[in-house]
Amino acid sequence: MVILLAKVIFILGIIGGAGCLLSLVMLPFAGGIMQMLGEGEEILPSTYYGAIVGAIACAGDAVVAYFAEKYFGHVLEAGTPFTLEGSKECFNFGLVSIITSLAVSVASGIALGICLLLSPEAQGFDAETSVSLTTGLLFLFISFVFKYGAEQTTSNAETASEETAKEETETEQI
Repeated sequence: MVILLAKVIFILGIIGGAGCLLSLVMLPFAGGIMQMLGEGEEILPSTYYGAIVGAIACAGDAVVAYFAEKYFGHVLEAGTPFTLEGSKECFNFGLVSIITSLAVSVASGIALGICLLLSPEAQGFDAETSVSLTTGLLFLFISFVFKYGAEQTTSNAETASEETAKEETETEQI
């Protein structure tokens, strides 16, 4: 179910990003039509900014969804998240989530700065984007829990095999 959800988010991120890029291509035509009608010229800078930030955000969501699909696929293959490889991949997924969130925020801020430089009437813009650092931090924390569980599982398996070998040795001596 989680893998299906990640695939859907990945596909929707690509479609959303493509739609935003397509709107960037079509905005000059819309601007020409709005000028012919004599209205709406002040909305165009915010529309460009919205399309750019939308494309950036959709690309970031697609990247995070791709890595989520990869991580949860490996967890399902292993049957448990309590493996050393799984904990390492969970840690990497947390890092990717944090880095992607920060990159989307920085790129959106840069887009806002460029838009403000090119269009002085665009003073009402807001560079606030959805930064989800908590998701990345959650996966970083959980990776340590998974690593501890994997170490305990390995330790318990080694202890059980040592006890079995010890019992076999004792029965052979009798």
